[in-house]
Formats: sequence, C-alpha cells, structure tokens
Amino acid sequence: MARAAPVSGSERVESLDIVRGVAVLGILLMNIWSAAGPRLIWDYPIAIADQAGAPLQTWFLVQVLFEGSQRTLFSMLFGAGALMIIERLSRGDLAHRAKAIYYRRTGWLIAFGLVNAYVFLWPADILYVYGLCGLVLYPLRNMGNRSLVIIIMLAMLVPAGIRIADIADLREAQQSYLAAGGDEEAMKPWNEALAKARPSMDDEKVRESIRIMSQGSYPEIFKKQAIASLILQTIVTVNWFLLDALAAMILGMVFYRAGILTLKAPRSYLYIMLLAGYGIGLPVSLWEASTVIAADFDPIVKKETMLTYDISRIAMAIGHLGLILLFCTVGWGRWIKTRLMAVGRMALTNYLTQSILCAFIFLSFGLGLYGRINGYYLYLVVAAIWLLQMIWSPIWLRHFRFGPFEWLWRSLTYGNKQPMKRTA
Repeated sequence: MARAAPVSGSERVESLDIVRGVAVLGILLMNIWSAAGPRLIWDYPIAIADQAGAPLQTWFLVQVLFEGSQRTLFSMLFGAGALMIIERLSRGDLAHRAKAIYYRRTGWLIAFGLVNAYVFLWPADILYVYGLCGLVLYPLRNMGNRSLVIIIMLAMLVPAGIRIADIADLREAQQSYLAAGGDEEAMKPWNEALAKARPSMDDEKVRESIRIMSQGSYPEIFKKQAIASLILQTIVTVNWFLLDALAAMILGMVFYRAGILTLKAPRSYLYIMLLAGYGIGLPVSLWEASTVIAADFDPIVKKETMLTYDISRIAMAIGHLGLILLFCTVGWGRWIKTRLMAVGRMALTNYLTQSILCAFIFLSFGLGLYGRINGYYLYLVVAAIWLLQMIWSPIWLRHFRFGPFEWLWRSLTYGNKQPMKRTA
C-alpha cells in the first residue's frame, strides 16, 4: 500500500513557490503597522501626521498598492495549494485516506494559528482563519469553476450587506446627533463613532497600551494580546475574515485549475490579469484612499468606501499575481527567483518567524521599540526581515528537506516523523 508523505522536491511547482514566497514577504508590508504600534495609527494616520517618517503619505501609498491585496494573494495561494494536496492525496491507493489526512493537516494549521496568537503574541494571525476555511474547501473540490465563481460572489455579497447596514446605522446616529438639541444621550452614538474613527494618541487608553507593549511584563502583554486575539478570532472572523479569506481561496482554486498558477495557460492570460487587475484596482484604490483623507476619515465616508473594498483588493491582487507570474516566465532573475522559491517553500516558518522577529523588535522583552517607529521607517524593518529570510531560507534548504515548522506540520499530519536532513 502507498505510504502517505509530503510532496517531494521533484514534484514542486516553481511558479507556485515563487508566488508563495512573494506573498509571505508581502504580507509583512501590512502587518508591520500593527506589530509596531497601536492599530489607530493605521486606522487614522492623521493622528501622527506631524511625526517623522511621513506617516500619512506612507499610509496613502501602502493603502493604494497593498491594502488587502497581499492577504488576498496569500489566501489564493493557500486555496490553490489545498486543491493540489487534495488531488495528490486522492491518487491511487491514497484515495481512502485523503480526507482524513487533509482534515488532520487542517486541524494542525488551526493549532499553529493559536500558537502564533497566544504564544508568539500576534493577534492578527491568519493561520487560524485559514484552517477554518480549509474545513470548507474539501467539500468544494469537485465543484465546477462556474459554481465556484458563484460562491465567490456570494461570499463577497455578505460583507457588503453588513457594510450597507452599518452605513444606515451611522446615518441614523448622525441624524439623531443633529436633532439632539443638547441631549447627551441622543448625541452619544455619533460621538462614539467619531471617536472611534478619529482616535487620538493622547487618549489615556492608547498611552497605557503603548506603555504595556514597550515596557510592560510578559503577563501584561499576554493579557492585552489575548483579549485582542479573542475578539479577532470570534466577532471579526465571523463578520469579515472568514468570507474574506474563503472568497480568495476559492479564486485560487479556479486559477490553479485553469493552469494559470502553474504557467500552463497561455501567456496572454497573464497580460490580461496584469492590465485588468491594475486597470480596475488602481483607480478604485486611489479613489478610496483619497476620499477618506479628504473627509478626515469621517465614519460614514470611510464605511462607504468599504463598499468597493473587495473589488479593489481582489483586482489589485490579480494584477500583482499577473506581474509575478510574468516574472516567472522570463529568463533573467534566477538569483532572486531561487531565493523567493526558498522563502515560499518555507512559507509557514517564515510567516511565524515574522511574528517572532517583530515581537523581539517591538515588545518590551526585546528592543521595546513599540510606538517609536512610524511611516517609511517601518519599511527599513521590513527590508531587514526580508533580507534575513531570503538569506537563511535557501541556506536552510541546502541541508534540510523542510523548514522547521513545515517539518513539524508534516510529521503531525502524516502521523510519523518525517526525514529532515537531505541525503547525498
């Protein structure tokens, strides 16, 4: 009987590894803001517009080019990878074990996400959500692309409906405020909405948060981050993260089946993705960011621009994907491709390592730089982490078959200790 085992090096798809490498590096472009300081800095960069590092201008550039699209790209790769694994496990004698192995793999991914959130102290962990979505992907494996596209559209309609309802509630609160005539109780909902949309760095809770993260004890930091993780893993996941990730994963399955991610489809498809993705995504993203800034992050205006958020993030992700895959097809750049492939083959390790490194750089038990670096200075940290991961990943893979966390994941998934060291 065939023995279930991870994909061998000879079976790997280079283009998938390169895109996965870019995606895992790219997700740090967004995560660095929450790792380095209070979430309000990203939500309302005007609050620190006078600080060094041009934070508002940096926010605008990152918002337009990368907000949502890096997470979407990472999610697409996960969906494609899940389908590829299901297909490989379902061949021949492994078919009767495919389902059990797949769900065991997914369950351990959820466990890794919990470790990232509560041990490595990264509340915005995505592995937990990916594991939950992975539970849904297996039943979709035999669906046709048309049916999958319908599911994608439905998954995008639900959060759009929630946002429309939120806009109605905000408008009602604003009208009550205008008609309150000094009634503080009637004015309270709109005042709270404004305070949430335009937080201040001088707020006592914000100052205490910065103190805890940069100078507090591990138990203090753990308590703060654990509360944030619980909120994100329950309320935010149900209302947003789950369908956000699922739609992108299913799109990745469609692209994989179409031969786009494996470069089997005509090259013209990649040019269409590049031009259509950026042609739609860039104007919409520019409109969203400039409109929000012009309105001083008015809560109603901000929520209204979120109605096009899924269009802009998915379109930009498709544009990025087309550009990366076109790079995969050219004959030059082998040096960078080799390193991106190595980063992609160790995507889980590199993703978790980003959490560990950011905790060391910004939290009190490390360098304690939380709340002290903003704007484009953040991207000096990003560049340093990228360089480190692009150096160490290929060196590690010269000696070992997997990254350390990949090895642990595979050993737990297949129920036996996987061979780690490379043989001659």
